[in-house]
Amino acid sequence: MKNYSGDFTIPVSREMVWDFLMDPHKVGPCLPDLLSMDVTDKQNFRAKVRVGLGPVRGAFDLATTITIEEPGRSASMSVKGGGMGSGVDMSAKMFLEDLEDQEGTLLKWTCDVVVSGPIATIGGRLIDGQARKITEQVFENIRNALISSKDGVAVANEEAE
Repeated sequence: MKNYSGDFTIPVSREMVWDFLMDPHKVGPCLPDLLSMDVTDKQNFRAKVRVGLGPVRGAFDLATTITIEEPGRSASMSVKGGGMGSGVDMSAKMFLEDLEDQEGTLLKWTCDVVVSGPIATIGGRLIDGQARKITEQVFENIRNALISSKDGVAVANEEAE
């Protein structure tokens, strides 16, 4: 099992971050190399993503379930699936806090990942680098989408006045 964790700040309110993260239609497009997505309901969706690990390339089908632990503050996410003869089982948790000294939100996250099959055997050390790269890209995409939507709200409010 591999463990990852991190945090980042987003210059928008905690409520705005929470609403965004709880909407699969908004979070899904933030996944790098998303090929398709099927939203079952607000807590469950399936995504097909392209994966490349060294010379090994293919697609993974992933079933995702989001569980709200404390509304507006914490949630967990389970991702299970596989492709190319390999499997992935991921359990992630996120925590949101208001930034006290500035407008914005601190997002802390942890993630436990188990990869099995040929990808785990072939990938070895490559998995760490690729997992880190994908995670950083997901959070950067989420951050940019939230900042863009904040700017869109500001423009809409200015136009309404």
